[in-house]
Amino acid sequence: MARKFIVDGTEYPDPGPGISPEQFKDMMVGFTPELSNADMTTEKVGEDTIYRFKKRVGTKG
Repeated sequence: MARKFIVDGTEYPDPGPGISPEQFKDMMVGFTPELSNADMTTEKVGEDTIYRFKKRVGTKG
């Protein structure tokens, strides 16, 4: 049973079982600032759990 973290189509390695998906998001904000307000979805594919982070589309102004 593996965990996969996908940020806008790019897969990142699992940082370890002690790191929650929210902690992963917080760690990655330094590298990918748009994750600060990204949406997360979870899906099961076979034995794997996939966490997808997708930046929100918003308006400026």
